[in-house]
Amino acid sequence: MTARVLGALAGLAALLLPGPELTLVGVTLTLVGLTAVFLSTQQPGSAAPAVLIGAAALSWLATGGDAGWLRLLAFAGAVAVVHSAAAFATVAPIGAPVARPVALRWVLRTALTTAAGVLVVAAGGLLPVTSTPVPTVVVGLCAVLLLGGWVVLLRPGSATAD
Repeated sequence: MTARVLGALAGLAALLLPGPELTLVGVTLTLVGLTAVFLSTQQPGSAAPAVLIGAAALSWLATGGDAGWLRLLAFAGAVAVVHSAAAFATVAPIGAPVARPVALRWVLRTALTTAAGVLVVAAGGLLPVTSTPVPTVVVGLCAVLLLGGWVVLLRPGSATAD
């Protein structure tokens, strides 16, 4: 199965997991998402995968926000696979053979980053609830920015030779 096909299947799952309703908003988001699924298989390096993820997320917020945690985990996994498959399909030409170690490394990286994201969200449930969550959000945002800065800028071996 190619990354494009896997991305399309995960995109369809991401659109269906919220349980879209037959309302104007639900139908519109589903149509936008389906169009983005098609376009992301044709042009994975375009904005189509981001539009697909956005349509699925908005659909989740509009219709499926009160779903159980298993559906939420499946939704998060589907969205992560859409993103990762689009990135992989962008650098792998159509029909090009992909070595088994490369594919396994891609699957492992997708699974580990998704699991890390789930753990971060779960850890957020351990934080004390305040009447005004602004300080908690600010601290969390600063932590994410610092971690992102460390990964991008300060990580040993991240600098490339010119």
